[in-house]
Amino acid sequence: MHKGRLIRHLVVPLAVVTIAVGQVGVAEAGLREPTALARGARAHTMKGGEFFDHPKGEAVEHDQELHVKIPQGFLRVRDRSEATEPSKQEITVGRRQRSTRPSVTAGFSRNTSFAARTSNDPVDPSTASDGISKAVYVTNEFIALSVDGGLSFTSFNPGSFYSDFPDGGVCCDQIVQFIPSIDRFVWLDQYWAGANGRNRYRLAVFTPAAVTAGGLTSWTYWDITAAHFPALTRPFLDFPDLAIGNQYLYLSANNGTGGTVSASVIARIGLDNLQNGANLAFGAHAWRYIAGPLFMGRVAQNTGGRAFWARNLTTSSIGLNYWDESSNVWFGPINIPVFSWPNANYTTTTPDGNQWLATYTGVILGATRAGQGGRDLWLSWEAGRGSGNLSWLNQPHVEMVDIDTQTLMFKSQRVIWNPDFAFGYANLNTAINGDLGVGLAWGGSGNWVNFAVGDLTDSPFLVWSTTSSNAACGCGRWGDYLAVRPAGQDRSGFVAAGYGTVSRTGGGTRYDTHYVEYNITP
Repeated sequence: MHKGRLIRHLVVPLAVVTIAVGQVGVAEAGLREPTALARGARAHTMKGGEFFDHPKGEAVEHDQELHVKIPQGFLRVRDRSEATEPSKQEITVGRRQRSTRPSVTAGFSRNTSFAARTSNDPVDPSTASDGISKAVYVTNEFIALSVDGGLSFTSFNPGSFYSDFPDGGVCCDQIVQFIPSIDRFVWLDQYWAGANGRNRYRLAVFTPAAVTAGGLTSWTYWDITAAHFPALTRPFLDFPDLAIGNQYLYLSANNGTGGTVSASVIARIGLDNLQNGANLAFGAHAWRYIAGPLFMGRVAQNTGGRAFWARNLTTSSIGLNYWDESSNVWFGPINIPVFSWPNANYTTTTPDGNQWLATYTGVILGATRAGQGGRDLWLSWEAGRGSGNLSWLNQPHVEMVDIDTQTLMFKSQRVIWNPDFAFGYANLNTAINGDLGVGLAWGGSGNWVNFAVGDLTDSPFLVWSTTSSNAACGCGRWGDYLAVRPAGQDRSGFVAAGYGTVSRTGGGTRYDTHYVEYNITP
C-alpha cells in the first residue's frame, strides 16, 4: 500500500475503502491521499523569425537499460492464444488494402519516410497531427514540421528556437501531443544536466497556425525542473511521457542523479493554463503532483475525467491507481490478479547478432482507455520466453490486460506474440469510436527490426509492417519510444511514429524514420 506524503495545508481526511477486484483473489483496501501542490512556473512567450546556434550538449549515459525487479507471483495459467502476424502486403498509400486473416480493410493515407539526422542512439520518435494539414514529429535530436498533412517534413534543431542555452543544452527525449479541446500542440523537450546535476523539461504550446515550413512563428513555454516538485530529492528528470485528460495534461517522468534514476513523478497541468499562457500554479486547475517509486506507472492515454496508471506488483498481479480530475486525492494501489506471464529470457537477436530487446522488461509503458465510453483500460508490457505451461510463448512478446474502468475488475488478457520472432515496445492509444490502436516493433530470430501498426479492436491478430529494415543500428538496443496518436480534431483514425534501419550508400547505416496515418475497419 502506498505511503504517500501528507501535505499540512490540505485538510483532507484519510479514508480506507474496500474495492472488489479481479476474478480471483481478495479485495484490498485503497488509501486516499492528498496530492502536493507544485511550485509556480511562469510562462514565456516566443516569436519566430530568428534561429540561434548553440554548441551541442555533451551526451552522458542516462536512464537506459533499466530492469525493475518484479517478484514471482502465484501461478495462474491461461489458454494458448492465436499468433499475431505482421501483414506481408506492401503498404500502398491512398489505396484500401484487404486482409483475409482477419477480414479487415486497411487504409494508409500517409507512410512518409525521411532520414533522421541524429547522432543520438536511438531515434525515439513521437508525433501528433491536427487532422487537417499540420503535423509535428520529434526525435532524440530534431523537431520536424509538416504543412501538407504529413506528406513532407522540414527538420530543425529544437535548441535553435531559443536564444538561451540552459543546463547542459538540448538533450534527447521529446514528446508531442495535439489537444483538440484547446486547439494546441504541446511539445516537451528534455535538456542535459548542467554542472549542478540539474536539468529541465521545456514544455511548449502552439496553435496549428504557428506551424510553417520555415519554423514556428509563435509559441509559449514553461521550464520545469525537479525543484518544482518539493517531494523529489534528486535533481535529474528523465524518460518523460504526456497524456491528455478532459481538463488536464499529465506529465509522467523519472527522477534521479547522474543518470541513475530511483523515483518517479506524475503531475497534472491545467489545460486552461496552457491555453492562456498562465503560471501553472494559477487558478482552479493549479498543477499538482504525486511522487512515488521508480516506474510507478504512466498515466493512460485518452484518460478522460479519471487518470489511471499501473505497475506490475508481481508476475500475476497489477497495482492499479486512479485520480479523478474533480479531486485532489488519488486512490490505490488496487491489487488486480492477472494470468501469469514469463519474466525471463528476453534474448532476441538480429541477423548480425545484435540483441535488440532488453529494456524496460515487465514495465507497463503502454496504457489507454478504449471501448465505448472508455469502459476498457488496456495496459501493455514486454514479457519474456515462457516455460512449462507457458512454453508456447517461445519468443519475447507483449502482454495486454483489459480492466473494466467502472468496476475496476479484470476483464481479459491477450498476448501479441509469434513463434518465429519477438514483439516489443508497444504503444497504445484510442480513436474516437473507442478502437484500440497500437504501434510496436517486431524482429529477431533472423529478422531485422521493423515498425508495425494496427487496430487491435478490428484486427486483434494482425499488424501492418511500415518499414523495410536491412540493417541494425549497432547501438546494442532498439530504443525507448514509439508513438501512436488519434488523428487530429475528429480522432477518427491514427497517426504513428516509428522507424527502421537501412544500409547507407558507401557504408554504415541510417535510421529510416516514418510518419504513418491509417485506419483499419472490418
